[in-house]
Amino acid sequence: MNFNDISRKAQEFLKTEKGEKIADKILDGGAAAANKVTGNKHADKIKDARVAADKHLGRGDGPTDRDARGTGPDGR
Repeated sequence: MNFNDISRKAQEFLKTEKGEKIADKILDGGAAAANKVTGNKHADKIKDARVAADKHLGRGDGPTDRDARGTGPDGR
């Protein structure tokens, strides 16, 4: 199995419900750690980065994929 096969399988997994939950948990933990280290001074930027990472990694329908108005994943 080469790197491309592993990458493809990982991408497929991240698009499953279980993969999305795991990715969300990891991204939430990373965002919480970043907020703790920065004293929440950059919380908006960290949230934006977390949402962008979630969209890039999987289905992009995690719990924090909402714009400031809370209208939905794509901010419409």
